[in-house]
Amino acid sequence: MKSRLPLLFFALFVSSARAQDGGSPTEVKLPPREQALNTLFSIPETKAKLDEAIAEAKKQNVSEQTILEARFLFFVDHKDDQGVIDLLPELEKKEAKFSLDPSEIFSTKEDFLAVIEFARALQALKNQKPDEFKKHITEALWLSPGQASAFTPYIEKLRLSEHVKNAQISLDTEVRDMPTDKAVSLKTLLVGKRALLIHFWSPWSPECESSLVELEDISDKLKEHDVVLVSMLIDGKTEILAEAKELLKSMAKPAVGRQLIDSPKNSLASQMRVTEMPTMILLSPEGKILHHGPPGDPALLEKLSQLPKAGAVKKP
Repeated sequence: MKSRLPLLFFALFVSSARAQDGGSPTEVKLPPREQALNTLFSIPETKAKLDEAIAEAKKQNVSEQTILEARFLFFVDHKDDQGVIDLLPELEKKEAKFSLDPSEIFSTKEDFLAVIEFARALQALKNQKPDEFKKHITEALWLSPGQASAFTPYIEKLRLSEHVKNAQISLDTEVRDMPTDKAVSLKTLLVGKRALLIHFWSPWSPECESSLVELEDISDKLKEHDVVLVSMLIDGKTEILAEAKELLKSMAKPAVGRQLIDSPKNSLASQMRVTEMPTMILLSPEGKILHHGPPGDPALLEKLSQLPKAGAVKKP
């Protein structure tokens, strides 16, 4: 079972898939300790089940280090950053006594040291100390490049937050109206409104069709807060545009909001650092990004409730 972290996740996934398939043709009865380890590292669904697995592992004399590794994996798999941060004192305490012999997931000591640096980086990110975050996440990558897939999303998260904080979008930026192919500026879209909600999408993203439908769920809330909604096709090339129009035509109900096409030069998607489809961005009448995230993010509704009463763009 000793492998780098990403390989461990792959092994667990295969094991889980086989279990759902009814298991392998030859059933092997494992000794109690091995069974306890398998249960411990199967990433339990809840903290209560993890605690049960830990209790059984302790009965089978599984080492504290091994149990600590399992707890770390649990928090990583459940995207519980605070859980990883809370483990930091235990990880640091174990550093001097770390041994590869009882380790179930690390191939080298550097892999373990990288986890400590990762936890320190998360703590710095939480405390809004970007320089400390960069220091620790860089050290984590240096120590264990094989775990980069677990570390790099947090680098992107910090870069995005810094971009959102500093970006200033020109309201003179023009995009195209999909039905008429005429140019329209952001300033025109914002006239008389408190904010503009842009739904970036592409017919080539499987999630975008459902997000177009789900926009109707928040349309009343947007009207209540005097926010205008548009869907922005991220690429207007002939093939993509044709597929987008076909998808919109095939929908049971017309998609809510105006349908627009992003500019090929100095695109809004690039100005706003849109890297995933679909993405929702709330833009203020001053050209500031108020929210940047996936559809369904509860933070969007919170931002809507915080919109100031004044500040709508007036007609020229």
